[in-house]
Amino acid sequence: MLTNEQIEKYNITSDSLNLYNTVNKYYFIEPGEKADYWRWIVSKGTSLDCYVIYMNDFNKQPIMKLNAKIDIVRNIIYAFIKPVQSQFFYWTLLLLIIHKFNFKKPIMKLILYHYVFRTLGDIVDGLCNGFIKHYFSISATGECANDIGNTERSPLKWFISRQINSFFWYIGEIIGDWYPLLRTKAVARDKSSLRYVYITCILFNITKISIPISQFFLSPTSLYTKEGVYDNAHVEGYYNYYWFIQVAIIVASLLYDLSVYMALKKNLFDKSVGEFGFLKKFRTISEYRIVVSALIGCIGLPVSLVTAIAKVALYNNQYKELNFTIEDFRTVVNNVQYMMIFIDQILLIRSKDDSTVETYGGSNNSYNGGNMSSNGYQFSSKSNKIDSKKAMSKFGNSNSSFVNSNQNLLKNYTYSGIGNTNNFGMLNNSNYYLRNDSKDSMLESMIDVKENQNNWNYN
Repeated sequence: MLTNEQIEKYNITSDSLNLYNTVNKYYFIEPGEKADYWRWIVSKGTSLDCYVIYMNDFNKQPIMKLNAKIDIVRNIIYAFIKPVQSQFFYWTLLLLIIHKFNFKKPIMKLILYHYVFRTLGDIVDGLCNGFIKHYFSISATGECANDIGNTERSPLKWFISRQINSFFWYIGEIIGDWYPLLRTKAVARDKSSLRYVYITCILFNITKISIPISQFFLSPTSLYTKEGVYDNAHVEGYYNYYWFIQVAIIVASLLYDLSVYMALKKNLFDKSVGEFGFLKKFRTISEYRIVVSALIGCIGLPVSLVTAIAKVALYNNQYKELNFTIEDFRTVVNNVQYMMIFIDQILLIRSKDDSTVETYGGSNNSYNGGNMSSNGYQFSSKSNKIDSKKAMSKFGNSNSSFVNSNQNLLKNYTYSGIGNTNNFGMLNNSNYYLRNDSKDSMLESMIDVKENQNNWNYN
C-alpha cells in the first residue's frame, strides 16, 4: 500500500485509495506471491500501488476517459480493416476476379489460404495492440512502469500475439512458400533435382514453424522476477535462441532458392530460346520469374544472415545491447517471393490470352487440312448473292486445286457461327455460315453471305 509520502506526492484522492478495498486483488501478483500459469495470463500487473496511482491521474482528467471510449471504437475498426490494409489484399482480389472465384483450382486455394492466415494474424495483433496497453509493474529503478513498451512486458499480450497468433503468420508464409515447389514440379522431369526441392522446402517449413513453437519456451510466468520487476536478462536469453533460429531459417531459405534455381535451370533454361532478352523472358516464361525471385532471395538474405549471426555472436559480451537488426529489409526480401506469386499468375493469364488471340488471328488466313488460302481475295458482305464465275476468276489458277481437292470434303460439313471450332477465319464470324444444300456450285455451297454493310479482308 502507498505510504503517506507517496499519497502526498501523487495527490491521491480518497476515491482512489478506496480501490484497495474494491479492486479484485486476484489480478495483481504482488512481489513474493506465487501464482499459477493462468493467473499470470489474466493478471493486470505486479503492483497494485502503480495501478492506484494510474487510476488517480486517469479519473482527474475527463478527457482521458472520453479518449479511452473513442479508442475502443477506433481499435475495433482498425482491427477489422486489417484485411483491406494488407499488402496482399488487392492482389488477391484481382486474381479472384480473374479466376471468377473458382476456388477449386489448387493455385487459388494456395493464394486464398496464404492471405487468410496472414490476415488473421494481423487482426489478432491489431486487437492486442489496441486493447492491451498497460501492465502495472515496478521498474528496476523503483518507479512505476505502466505502459507496455514491448510485447514481452504483458503476459496476456505475449500469450495471444506471440504464442498463439504467430502460428497464423507463419502458417500463412509456409503456404506461400509452396508456390515455387508447385511451379517447379510442373516442369521438372529429372526426379533427382525435384527431390532436392522437396527436401529443402520441408526443411524451410520446419525452421519457420520452429519460431512459434520456440515462443512457448518463454513462459508468461517467467517474464517478471519475484520482486515484480521485468526480467530483461531472461527475455534476452530467449531471443539469443530466437536469432539462432532466424539464422537457420535464412540458410534453409537460401538452400530452397538454390534448389529451385538448379531444377529450373536444368529442366527449362537449357531448352529456352537464348536470344530472348530479360524482359521478354520475364514476361513470357513463368519459371524464369520464379528463378528471378529465388535469385533476389539469394542476394538479399545473406545481408540478413550477417546481422542475425552478429546478434548471436555478441550476446555474451558488452555489445549485446547493440540494435543493428534490419528487420524491415528482411521482410521486404521475403515478401518479394510472395508478390511474385501474384505477378506470375497475372502474366500467365496474359500470356494465355495473347496466345489465344494469336491462334484466332492466324486461323483467319488458312485451312491447312484442306489447303485453303484466301491470299489476295476480298470477301464482301454487301450482297446476299455471289457470282460464282466472277468469284472463281478472282481465285486464279493458283487456287484451282482448292476446288478439286476440297469440293467433296466441304459437302460433308455444315459450319455455323463462331461456336464451331473450324479453322476458316472468315467463317468464325457470325455473319457467315456454310451449308451443303447446293451441289452445282462449290462456292455457293460453301458461302452464304448475310446482309451486312461491313467489309471483311483476309490476307
